[in-house]
Amino acid sequence: MRLTALLAVPLVAAGLSGSTALSSKPVISQPVPASQCYAGEAVVYSCRFGRSLGSVCGTAHALHYRFGPAGKPALDLSSAPDWSNVRVGQVRGQGSGGYQEHLRFTNGNTHYIVYRGQNGELADNPGYSYSGISVQAGHDGGRTLASLSCKGKMMAAGSLADAASVRAPADLDIAEAEGGAFDGWF
Repeated sequence: MRLTALLAVPLVAAGLSGSTALSSKPVISQPVPASQCYAGEAVVYSCRFGRSLGSVCGTAHALHYRFGPAGKPALDLSSAPDWSNVRVGQVRGQGSGGYQEHLRFTNGNTHYIVYRGQNGELADNPGYSYSGISVQAGHDGGRTLASLSCKGKMMAAGSLADAASVRAPADLDIAEAEGGAFDGWF
């Protein structure tokens, strides 16, 4: 049986028969990466790291960082009411096209940094895109506890910084301190 005939059976049964439906090529969609976001939350970032998912999810006025097994995050940090525990950073370099941006969630002296970027024209691998999560300890993040690189499909907002800024209070600057410990590449 030809593919168009196989497609016609469900279309006819659903009352969708017609030349347009039968002449269309079948659409093969790619699986969407899972996330730790709940219904009503926007996916700001999500990637699978082994058996765990790392996600940043947004509501109208908050961000959540969640990490752990799908549907059962072991860690769920949300932006504090005053957003004192969330910062955004952006770095440009490596020639034209090079950038990295990040969201940093702080819990005590532990920093969970979700980042993504692209190598510039002067880098060894120009145009290469990457993302991941860096977990750092200490007031200045001087000790790396984990460094996870996203190896599979990643979902992210157009700009991590913009996705955070539109949710933060309008009069609040959540940018990393220029020249500070977290104003750099991860």
